[in-house]
Amino acid sequence: MMKHIWKQALALLLACGMAAGAAGCGEKKDKAESSAAESSTADSADSIEPVTESDPDNMNYKLTYDKDKVPDELANTVALYFYAVDTQNYDLYLEQINPLYRTSLESLLQEQYGYGLENSMEQLHQNLVNYAGTDNFTIQSLELAQAQEVLAEDFEEDTNFVQEYLNAYTQAFGEEFTKDLEEQSDAIYDIAVTMKGENSDGEEITILDSLEILAAEADGSFGVLG
Repeated sequence: MMKHIWKQALALLLACGMAAGAAGCGEKKDKAESSAAESSTADSADSIEPVTESDPDNMNYKLTYDKDKVPDELANTVALYFYAVDTQNYDLYLEQINPLYRTSLESLLQEQYGYGLENSMEQLHQNLVNYAGTDNFTIQSLELAQAQEVLAEDFEEDTNFVQEYLNAYTQAFGEEFTKDLEEQSDAIYDIAVTMKGENSDGEEITILDSLEILAAEADGSFGVLG
């Protein structure tokens, strides 16, 4: 079974004790096995590829979501986030992530590993490649929904998805981070993302299957924590 939470950095994996998938969002009834996308890459700081440029106007993902539960701007932010990761557009990636998270993760990465968010984005890109099972794929669509609704049967009853996800960040960055994030945010969303695309043979593939990603809203703007 594919892991649900988007593990974006080796530092976060280690800090949260998630290398073996022990601290997923909620107490899962059935522990998922570790996926190749979450394997640690200790040499990632030395293997980062050049960052490319891409134009958000060229993003043509088909987006499907319930507008009453997933705001339009949130859906667009998540789509641009994955587009930036897919095309390795570092500036666009930075624009889509939460400012407090960005500062905290950069500090953590530099302090513990001597590299920063560019390498984290490279690992995210490698995660997509691993999930797709090929480095030659095209993203076609994203389906977004509240994780609480999509994944309820995979977790213990009454699991607070947002809080469980926040607990992982508390372990990584400390209680002050979580406190500041909650104080600065008007709302925090735990979104399940299903991503579909095509491989080089034109066959439809599911790249991400109800994978969770956290996003925070402040003054009408959204930022991904990933």
